[in-house]
Amino acid sequence: MILSRRAPKRFPQGVPIGTAPHDTVLNKAAIRWSLSKITQVAETSVAWTYKVQRDDNSHAALRIYKPGTVDPERAGNLLEWYRGDGAIRHFGTAENAVLTEWAEGRMLSEPALDGKDAQATSAIANLVGMLHVSRPDEPDNLVPLREYLSDFFAADVRIWPDTARDLYARSVGIAYATLDKPAAEIPLHGAVHHDRIVLAERGWIARSPVGLWGDPAYDLAASFLHPWGKVELAADPVRINAMADAFATKLGHKRKRILAFAAIYAANSACQALAAGESINWHLAVLPNLLAVYDLA
Repeated sequence: MILSRRAPKRFPQGVPIGTAPHDTVLNKAAIRWSLSKITQVAETSVAWTYKVQRDDNSHAALRIYKPGTVDPERAGNLLEWYRGDGAIRHFGTAENAVLTEWAEGRMLSEPALDGKDAQATSAIANLVGMLHVSRPDEPDNLVPLREYLSDFFAADVRIWPDTARDLYARSVGIAYATLDKPAAEIPLHGAVHHDRIVLAERGWIARSPVGLWGDPAYDLAASFLHPWGKVELAADPVRINAMADAFATKLGHKRKRILAFAAIYAANSACQALAAGESINWHLAVLPNLLAVYDLA
């Protein structure tokens, strides 16, 4: 069974400059970076994405973030710090816009859904390992993980369905217990998962970072909830255990802590969906099994 979610709007024919509600930012970005052949390719709740051509005739991706979502300066600074090592290359940031390399290879969700989930898990472990390599001059405007989860901690349990409120309560308890234990803190992408990893000429790369600061095990959490909507995969306790084992072996993080952050991420994602008036059927299909595997870890 596949559960649906609101899909990004896509614009294969493009949208002319000046017709979108953010046309001022778009026009400024086009002038600043000498962009042409601007074609809108997607819109999500977070941003508008355009395929553009630079003055050297190479293609690039222009992402204009919607107010109150991701801080483009933070995302741009983190991408600049990665220098293309496991992440999409950053070309520039201005106002609400971020310009990056254009990568149109297949998403990591494709092999995961095509019987190669173990290979996809290994690719995530390798990619996160590259993102977490120690580099000088760490970005200084990243959001501490506990601060990022503040809305999750403050959520009203009554917004959850009656039969699922214990899932929220348990996840919050795990979050407090996990974050109260001292751990190394590093720059985090914040949302590494199959649907944000694309194949480039140099291999799999992550795009669209959140820009957090905290426990490195958190960067593995989102992948447990993806590929999105495939219940037979993400809600399978065998698969959850296999992913936790693979990540722990490859990256050296404690298995229990990896699973804790997976449950925290899923519950926080559910809170965000409820606040936006969206369904959490998908979260309710996966979160109970994440908690069950965590309990046995």
